Amino acid sequence: MRTVRMRVMQMASGAGLGRMLTAGMVGLSLAQPHAVAAQQSSVAFTVSGNSTIRGWTCTVPGTAQITPGSATPVRGLADGVQAATLTVRLNDFVCPEDEMRQHLLEAMRATQFPEITFRLQSYQASGQGVVATGTLTILDATREVSLPITLTPSGSSVRIEGGLPLDMTTYGVEPPVVMLGMMRVRPQIRIEFSATLTP
Repeated sequence: MRTVRMRVMQMASGAGLGRMLTAGMVGLSLAQPHAVAAQQSSVAFTVSGNSTIRGWTCTVPGTAQITPGSATPVRGLADGVQAATLTVRLNDFVCPEDEMRQHLLEAMRATQFPEITFRLQSYQASGQGVVATGTLTILDATREVSLPITLTPSGSSVRIEGGLPLDMTTYGVEPPVVMLGMMRVRPQIRIEFSATLTP
């Protein structure tokens, strides 16, 4: 009789342990944060500068990979931004002249370094937008930059616009020299971008 009781107690104890383990696993699965899918949007970039003869402007389409979710909501993005990456492929550059585009691709060593990327590290709300801090990679050089971004809500979307000045030589880019040295591209350029995001 005592042996039967012990077996019953062992079975009950095992069943209780099983229920506890099951409940614990369910609790852990509920506590795990759900993965938030990144949203991809197209971005329009404009790169402009000057030379010893004239000014120049080239355009290039890019992409923005944005993952929503942050403790810091911003204007037009109530959920904030958890991560963001802007990417430009150098071969997609469009310039007024084919020769200008070719000089640009050679200076940027597009075959060896086909992309320019910006990765967001942090941001702070400021006025009508944010000041974003992140890393900009051009060629094999990565530098930290900060840029103001304007956010303009429009219905269910938000328009983002921003820009920053750059010195090409900071990233190891040698400004083109053409026409037997008569025209030299100045190292200072300005990059501007705009996009429409749908949170």
